[in-house]
Amino acid sequence: MRRIFVFVLIILAISAVLFSMLENGSGYVLIVVGDTTIEMAFIVAAAINILAFTALYFLVVILRMLFSTRRGVLAWAKNHRRQRGLNRTTQGLIAFVEGRWDVARKTLAKSADNSSTPLINYLFAARASSAVGDAKAVDDFLKKAELSTQGADVAISLTQAELQIHNGQYEQALATLLRAKKIASHHPVVLAALMKVYRQLNDWDSLLHLLPSLKKYNALSAIDVKNLEREACSAKLMRAVVSHEVNGLLSCWKSLPSSVKQDALLVACYAEQLIIAKQYEQAERLLRSQLQREFDEPLVRLYGLAVADPLAKQLAFAEQLLKSHSESATLRLTVARICLNHGLQEKAQQYLEESLGLEWVAGIFSELAGIYASQGDYKKSVECYVREMPERSSNSAALCKADLSTTSPLVKEKSLFTSADDIQQPLRR
Repeated sequence: MRRIFVFVLIILAISAVLFSMLENGSGYVLIVVGDTTIEMAFIVAAAINILAFTALYFLVVILRMLFSTRRGVLAWAKNHRRQRGLNRTTQGLIAFVEGRWDVARKTLAKSADNSSTPLINYLFAARASSAVGDAKAVDDFLKKAELSTQGADVAISLTQAELQIHNGQYEQALATLLRAKKIASHHPVVLAALMKVYRQLNDWDSLLHLLPSLKKYNALSAIDVKNLEREACSAKLMRAVVSHEVNGLLSCWKSLPSSVKQDALLVACYAEQLIIAKQYEQAERLLRSQLQREFDEPLVRLYGLAVADPLAKQLAFAEQLLKSHSESATLRLTVARICLNHGLQEKAQQYLEESLGLEWVAGIFSELAGIYASQGDYKKSVECYVREMPERSSNSAALCKADLSTTSPLVKEKSLFTSADDIQQPLRR
């Protein structure tokens, strides 16, 4: 408004000057174009120029107003489409959360072009299509998602792998994740997804190779990585046992990382398989070496089953342990079994009764039953066998409950030990 007022004042001032000059009658303007000659007073020429300039000015103003209005209309239309796309996207996401898969994918797909985040629309449309089992639509939506947004390859690959894992397509998921790993080799979510696929495929070697990256890039906690390493190594040992080749079992143990060869659970697993394979001397050396580093009840139990020569040396080591762990009922049972292998029944019976005085341990009554039977006291022998069965059942239930309450949330540990009574009979000399 101020600018127009100033402009009007200037026009009035110029007009006053021109009219003043017109009264004086000074000057004229001569225009010659070819054979045409135009002559006019100077004041008239000046007035014509001012009028032309004024007309041009107002023409520019009008054109600017027209173009500004057009841009405003276009902006309004664009914002309207965007708002409508946002509303439809919201409706599609609500339908997705509520499990209305067909509605969700149709609504999300239609609103993708007008959405400010088409990638989200296509990814959730792919998830909804997967929920109804439309594999072709899943592929189509993922391709559209890839074309809609640059730099979203990892997000798209993770979505595709997640859907493949959910549908049990682990080989396809592995290929998808390996492609994603080439793009983002340190991405923790990609590494964690690879870990899940390797576990499902029982690819324990690849899983062990992946563990350092899982730990380094915080894809898993240190405890979960340790449990996962234990699971992979124990699975490799079990697979070697299935082949029924002792050499394969020995080679498998040698191939394991040195960091896990001192893990009590894995040592127990390996020693148990050595005992079953009748590799008693190797099992005894392994268990003795581990027990010298740390006292562990499962290892102590297995040590009593690893019958090795010389027996006197084995008995001496077990009795030496008993001096520092006199409260262990399992250790007394182990010493009793070693004594039985020596033929020292009276000494074995004494250790068994002492063990029973501390706490009940599976196998005590079975060993006592055998001693009573060898002495001809069949009544006591039968009583011991009868007492062993219900005690073992109740104790096993308690142990299972305790194991479930202390197991890592990542790795549900499986029992690596068969019952001592199941393997002790073939070992008795």
